[in-house]
Amino acid sequence: MPAAAFQLFLFFTVAAIVVGVVVAWVIGPRRPLAFVIPVLASFGALYLVGHRSGLAVGPTMELFGFQVTLLFDLAVAVLGAAIAAKAQCLLLTRRATRRAGI
Repeated sequence: MPAAAFQLFLFFTVAAIVVGVVVAWVIGPRRPLAFVIPVLASFGALYLVGHRSGLAVGPTMELFGFQVTLLFDLAVAVLGAAIAAKAQCLLLTRRATRRAGI
């Protein structure tokens, strides 16, 4: 793998981690283990939409020698993490109410 491709991969990996943690912090729950699923969803969304599908919406920019649609890719990452965090929050809330007997 060329160095520029590795840099781009690391950039999007760090972006997925940051987006997943921030979205999980905003939506909840705010436990350290609860950040894992939104981070994985963010990375998965970046991989599936940005890389595998080749879908490019909006302006492109050069990043480490590659043409990327950074705003679209980050929006997809935020959306994927938000859906996962909200589903996780709803599941944990439902589970807690069931255990409480409400």
